[in-house]
Amino acid sequence: MSRRKSKLNFRQVGRTRRENLLLVFSTILYFIGAIFWMELTFHFVMFGSFRASFFFPILFSIPMGAFFGFLCNLTPSKQANYIITCALTFFCCVVFGANIVYYGVFQTYVGVFSALQQGNATQALTFGPFFVRALKSIWDNIFGIILILIPFIFMLTIGRTLLSFRQRKLPVQGMVAGGIVVFHLLCLLIVNFGDRDPYSIYDLYHHNSSLGDEVEQLGLATTMRLDLKSVLFGSSSAGLDNLDLPDDNSDWQGTAQVSGTSGESQSESQPASSGETEPTEPETEPDIHDLYNFLDIDFESLAAQAEEAGNKDLAKIHRYFQGLEPSRTNEYTGIYEGYNLIFLTAEGFSPYAVDEQLTPTLYKLINTGYVFKNFYTPLWYGSTSAGEYVNLVSQFPKDGEYISMKKSGQDKSDMYFCLGRMMERAGYNLWGFHNNSYTYYERNLSHPNMGYENWIAVGSGFEPETTSSGKEYWPQSDLYMIDNTFDIYATSEPFHAYYMTVSGHVEYNFAGNAMSARNKDAVADLPLSDEAKAYIACNMELDKAMASLIQKLEDAGIADRTLVVLTADHIPYDPKYRAMCDEVAAYHNGIQGYTLEDNFELYRNDLIIWTGSMEEGKNVVVEKPCYSLDILPTIANMLGLDYDSRLLMGQDIFSDSEGLVVFPNRSWITDTAMYNGSTKEVISLTGEEVSEDYVSNTRKKVNNKLAISRQLLDVNYYSYLHGGETPE
Repeated sequence: MSRRKSKLNFRQVGRTRRENLLLVFSTILYFIGAIFWMELTFHFVMFGSFRASFFFPILFSIPMGAFFGFLCNLTPSKQANYIITCALTFFCCVVFGANIVYYGVFQTYVGVFSALQQGNATQALTFGPFFVRALKSIWDNIFGIILILIPFIFMLTIGRTLLSFRQRKLPVQGMVAGGIVVFHLLCLLIVNFGDRDPYSIYDLYHHNSSLGDEVEQLGLATTMRLDLKSVLFGSSSAGLDNLDLPDDNSDWQGTAQVSGTSGESQSESQPASSGETEPTEPETEPDIHDLYNFLDIDFESLAAQAEEAGNKDLAKIHRYFQGLEPSRTNEYTGIYEGYNLIFLTAEGFSPYAVDEQLTPTLYKLINTGYVFKNFYTPLWYGSTSAGEYVNLVSQFPKDGEYISMKKSGQDKSDMYFCLGRMMERAGYNLWGFHNNSYTYYERNLSHPNMGYENWIAVGSGFEPETTSSGKEYWPQSDLYMIDNTFDIYATSEPFHAYYMTVSGHVEYNFAGNAMSARNKDAVADLPLSDEAKAYIACNMELDKAMASLIQKLEDAGIADRTLVVLTADHIPYDPKYRAMCDEVAAYHNGIQGYTLEDNFELYRNDLIIWTGSMEEGKNVVVEKPCYSLDILPTIANMLGLDYDSRLLMGQDIFSDSEGLVVFPNRSWITDTAMYNGSTKEVISLTGEEVSEDYVSNTRKKVNNKLAISRQLLDVNYYSYLHGGETPE
């Protein structure tokens, strides 16, 4: 009897010990499960499927969940440990839920910690129209958000009774900490074991190269951890590790004795009139600066100085630019030298805003003069601010760590080669205008830093249009902005006026968009949805603005010496935009059920370059693929500005260089092929097979551009190139 009782006691003790062991590690198991559940739900809501790469979100949820569980049993107080557990759970739910909502508003994710550091998300989502859209995004994704909240609901209800919140003994805590470190190192070993190509798991983890791909392939929790790391320890320059330095192409300097672009010598013997052959004086060799767009920057000496100072990354950037060949001058070089320049970044503009009858001025400007058949505006991290950055600076914005334009103003970065500073050095008078708040995206810092010290916007000299009761319209009228600002600069030639418009801003409906409501009657009979009608209607205000601008230029007698450029900041990021595009495209093309391809075609757009001196009927049709980063070098070449084409990530559209369009996911388009960075699919554009070497070399070129460009702000690169003086 006693022996039997002893056996029962032994079993009971064993079971109790196992139960106690589970309780000791219960918070760890809970958080591993909670993060895995959130990743699972998030991927289901955002992607609708799970790829093989979902292995890594699962893998990384283990050490991260264990770390959170480790934090939950640190104090002697069970109550305090329970509160810590609830707080950490709620924090995780907020991070996952916020990214669902943010993506629903901006069609991109957000690095929560870097956004809080810069105030990006708070400013955006509390801004009137975005706040309304955030509420709609919450409602549209309410089921997914509720699923993400399940761990928090569990913790508030039965979690307190099922989990143990007792403080672990020190040896046990040490064992847990050691296990977390070991498992994390194991995860890193698996990451490092794979290939190291651009956008591989290794590249995404170590180089923070694409926020969207990081979220999908590494998991949101890991992406946010890497974001926190960049905030605490600074932006990583590890992206330069994979840099493929181009061969030294300094041989192009030998073409100083070459005329034009033919590559043939201009010096030869000519027969004399007497019939005897006599040597003639060789023709004067053209200045190499007349053949290429570059400045005399001694990259070799700069690289040597950087190496001597122990700055290998800076030296690598110098050597990268040293190895590039600048673009050649061409028949459009200096064609508009001395012209005034008016540059407009049009909010949310796309081809589907244009209608021959409803927006006749835009239609005419797009389809006459310079006609760009294959122009694109990719959607970069940072929304409108990123669109301005690529338009005015011709650099790729950082993806996820900070908003590049905003950072350039906050840090007072050297913006020597941006459009404003180039125009300033050429003797132009500069103004910048915006019919929204002058501080939004901290443009009050970034735009004066780019040369627009006369930054006139709502709150800094621009009086917004109001209703009869004194309420400000939202969005403001672009026509009103043009009519109330043109006279400020029109008599100060040579001038450069920059406009950031706002009439085309979301919402696309007749209740929340004053410009859509203003033009509602004009679109009432269109066989389209209300969203599509409202989108066209609000852009009718931009059309009126352009008509007024051209008329004012003609009335002032300066249209024939003023260059007008208009492009978008981004395609509209309304969640309904895709359906809206399909609908309007089908309407214009007369094709029912027309569907836009969403990796390339969705981002096809229009670029306007116009001047009154262009001969009517003589169009220049450009088939070459080009995009927003190409605008700055193209304008600089046309205006005959001194610039170095090697330092800009775009290229002069009219140069003889092969066209190249780069997208955030490292997809690209050239004259030869289209490459889908997500699927790795290659599509020939010539009808001939595209060689593996061509694809590989173009991928390297794209990777180099992205890696270099995203480091320039971090090292304030332009400050090393001129020392406060203009390079000669």
